[in-house]
Amino acid sequence: MRKKENSKFPLSKSFYIVVASLPHRENLVAEIFYNGVQWVELSQEDKEIMIQFYSHPRQEYWEFPLDEAFAALEEAKKRFIGMGK
Repeated sequence: MRKKENSKFPLSKSFYIVVASLPHRENLVAEIFYNGVQWVELSQEDKEIMIQFYSHPRQEYWEFPLDEAFAALEEAKKRFIGMGK
C-alpha cells in the first residue's frame, strides 16, 4: 500500500507510530508497528475512531508487554487526533 505522506514517531525499541495519508482513505490514519510489522491501524471516517488489528504475517499471534501496547495505542490516538486538526 503506497502512502502519499507520513510522519514517523518512535515510541520504544520495538514500537513506532506512522500517521499517514493513504490513497484509499479520505482522512489520516495512525498505524502502529511492532518490530517493523504493522499491528494496528486507527482511522476516523465518521465521528468515532475505529481500530483495525492485523494478523501477524509470520507468527500465529502477537505477543508483547501489555503496558507497552496500551502506551502505543494511547500515543497513536493523541498523535492521530493532533495531526487531523
